[in-house]
Amino acid sequence: MVYIKKLVLKGFKSFARETIIEFSNSMNVIVGPNGSGKSNITDAICFVLGRMSIKSLRAKKSKNLIFAGTKQYKPASESSVKLVLDNSDKIFSLPQQEITIERIVRKKGTSIYRINNQTKTRQEVLELLNQGGIDPYGFNITLQGEISSTVKMHGEERRKVIEEVAGISIYELRKEKSLKELEKTDERLKEVQTTLRERTSYLKNLEEEKRQALRYKKLEQDIKKYKASIIKRKLKEKQKQLETINNQEQGKLKEREKERRKQTEIREKIENNELEIKKINSSIQTSSGIQQEKLNREISDLRADLAGLNVRQDNNQEKLEEISSRKSKTKQEINNLKTEIETMRKEFPSQAKKHQSLDEKKSELEQAEKDRKIYYNLRGKLETIKEKLNDKHIQLQKTSNQESVILKLINNLSENLTYTDIKTCNNDLEKLNQEQESLKKHLETIQKSKQENEKLTLVYTTQISDLGDIKSQVSKLEICPLCKSNITESHIKDVFKESDEKISSLQEKLEKSKNIIEDNGKKINNIKLKLNSIQKQIDKAKTDLFKLHDVENKNQEIKSFIQQKRELQEQIQELEKQKKTFENRLIKIKDVEERYDKLFLELQEISSRTEENLDAELEFKQRSLTNSGNIIKQLNREEQELNQELEEINKDIEDSEQNLEEKELEERELEKKFQKLIDKRTNIEKQVHENNTSLLKIQNNITNQDTEINNIKIEIAEIKTKKENLEIDFEPFKTTEILSLPVYALEDKLNKTQAILDNIGSVNLRALEVYDKIKEEYDAIAEKVEILEKEKLEVMKIIDEIDKKKKKTFMKTLKAVNELFNRNFSQLYTKGEAFLELENREDMFSGGLDIVIKVGKGKYFDVTSLSGGEQTLVALSLIFAIQEYKPYAFYIFDEVDAALDKRNSERLASLVKKYMKAGQYIIVTHNDAIITESSLLYGVSMQEGISKIISLEI
Repeated sequence: MVYIKKLVLKGFKSFARETIIEFSNSMNVIVGPNGSGKSNITDAICFVLGRMSIKSLRAKKSKNLIFAGTKQYKPASESSVKLVLDNSDKIFSLPQQEITIERIVRKKGTSIYRINNQTKTRQEVLELLNQGGIDPYGFNITLQGEISSTVKMHGEERRKVIEEVAGISIYELRKEKSLKELEKTDERLKEVQTTLRERTSYLKNLEEEKRQALRYKKLEQDIKKYKASIIKRKLKEKQKQLETINNQEQGKLKEREKERRKQTEIREKIENNELEIKKINSSIQTSSGIQQEKLNREISDLRADLAGLNVRQDNNQEKLEEISSRKSKTKQEINNLKTEIETMRKEFPSQAKKHQSLDEKKSELEQAEKDRKIYYNLRGKLETIKEKLNDKHIQLQKTSNQESVILKLINNLSENLTYTDIKTCNNDLEKLNQEQESLKKHLETIQKSKQENEKLTLVYTTQISDLGDIKSQVSKLEICPLCKSNITESHIKDVFKESDEKISSLQEKLEKSKNIIEDNGKKINNIKLKLNSIQKQIDKAKTDLFKLHDVENKNQEIKSFIQQKRELQEQIQELEKQKKTFENRLIKIKDVEERYDKLFLELQEISSRTEENLDAELEFKQRSLTNSGNIIKQLNREEQELNQELEEINKDIEDSEQNLEEKELEERELEKKFQKLIDKRTNIEKQVHENNTSLLKIQNNITNQDTEINNIKIEIAEIKTKKENLEIDFEPFKTTEILSLPVYALEDKLNKTQAILDNIGSVNLRALEVYDKIKEEYDAIAEKVEILEKEKLEVMKIIDEIDKKKKKTFMKTLKAVNELFNRNFSQLYTKGEAFLELENREDMFSGGLDIVIKVGKGKYFDVTSLSGGEQTLVALSLIFAIQEYKPYAFYIFDEVDAALDKRNSERLASLVKKYMKAGQYIIVTHNDAIITESSLLYGVSMQEGISKIISLEI
């Protein structure tokens, strides 16, 4: 429904600056001290809606609507008000979502109207507003001090308000139009009857001359009969051809429709198959994708590790062979050097003690070197374990993050789900589909019943109209149309009686059919509402089913992540144990560097002690021997390390090969697990291919059928053209008698009669022509008289029907408004009842409507004798009653509760709260009870002669 979205005031009364007021589509309350400019807002709305009475806007002249200025602010040159109306329901004929209406008044008193920034006339603005049911003087606008006008207005004005609510102005327009038509019909009837009397006198003088040309005319009539009969026979033949070919067309159309149904079924199968393929792919992806990816990654890593280990194994084997060769050569050199040194020592005995001390320190240094190697080896392994630990922690964090993401997805999918498991959802979906199918069949049955009764209604109405025509024409006829006997007075009475009985019976049947139609209409609406509701449930169930499948797949992923996390945590625990072991071993040999350095210095000190006469050659050989011994030791250490590393490599290769074999086995098992789904998908894809092939064949069949149908249509068009030509030829012979003879016999008679007519001499046919023309004119005028009389009766019937409908609609509206009026008044005023009463019950439209207040049994009050507050309650009760029966676009109340005490103000607030849900209310008030019920509150204040406004949502 239309409502006010925004009001923009600039230079209007006390609003000097541009002020924008955003209204909500419910209850908007304007508050503020007296004189602050609250009522200027309601005046502005009435002003922009096109009110012409300046006094109703509380101003003497148009220029008084323009801001007059203060000591601090200059007066405005013009006053403008913009009103923005919501058009989202397309009630107005304009395409925009919002309609902006603007009115500007200048000091000279001229007004300018604009619609969406385009200059328009006031009448164009009013016509646009009328589309939304908006009237600047409407019953929905009650300005300051006008609330009692509803009570004090004249009874006829009050009746016109109810007429407007009932929407019976259309009946008045139809009645006025019918009365004008009746007047025209009477005038035409008088003219035609005068002409008819003149033609009757002239026709009698021509009758004698007519007889002279009878034979000639008779022959012409015979020729006409023969021609008409020949054309009629040909027409029948064409009609038979047309029916035959139409039957062929219908048969082809049925075949094509059958093929199209097959086409639709196959397409549905293809769509279902494709959907199932999509689900299988999704299932394979979600169920096996992550696990498969993990296995592939692990197998790839294991194979890479094995390749690296094999390379390291080969390198170590080569190094061991090389070390063995070097050891053999070095040992040979050591034996040679020892022999030479032993010989030389015999020659230099003083050096023996020194060499003994050197050998001891060297032995200790070698042990320290071994410990040092072990220390660095342990440190390297510890660093490796730490790196592995860090990698495992990173993998664990990644897995946890992925798990969190999947859990969020599951939570999002699980929101707003009606169902919690797939089985229940499938069962309910099947039940809903069955219920929907059942309702559709039931709807089809009721629609057929409604159509049959509509046909019966039309038949009964036509029969009643025909019987009415017989009653109106029977007194003018000589032969009764029912029994084909002569008309008498008693016969006329019998005809009237029989017609009335038939009319009564037909009216009962007609009423019964109408009731059935009305009942079927209600049932159809109810079923459609149910079908819409079921369709929504089906859509929701399908959505839930898809989400539940997705949730199930995501849960499988979660399980996979949980397993990965468990494995990673176990690996982390094992690495932590190894780390602890290596750290403990390192603590035990942490002083190895210090021992090694000390021994190395002592060895250097001993080595530096030499005699002056020490032979340089002996020293050189001793150093060579020492170096060779060191080389042997180094090679032994390298060989030991390589053997130890080779042993570890072999163990790692064995573990990796075993792990790789297990992973490959697991991969094969996974492929077998989903092979069934892959086979199922292959079968479905095969079905899709077969269905596509069938669909292509059906499409070819439909194309061929379309071609055949087009050819049939062309043939039908040709036959219709020939038939239409024959109908045109037959047009002059419509009233001619048709003879039931074969075509060849008719053609023979036509030729003979034409020959006789050609052999007749000259005949004076002028009298016959004039007579026929005058007779034709006479018949036409007589027919016209009869038609005009019928039209007159029809117009009078229409006027009578309009009056009945108008009264019925008015009384129905009055009754409904009265019930709502009395109910509202009872809620606001507990001492009595209020209702509207017709001044003239015999002729309701010749009098007005009075407001009657009943306070006790047989005790009534005149509404004007009530207090101001009581009159306000009466007026508001009536306004809200009309609002409930026929809601307006919006309601404006300016201090309507001024005369109410606190208790009645609270009752009024309760009533406003009830009705605010059905419309927009803009209320100027000081009433705390109403203020607390508002959804949007506007505060108006006056500062230095200018009104300002602030808004507050409650």
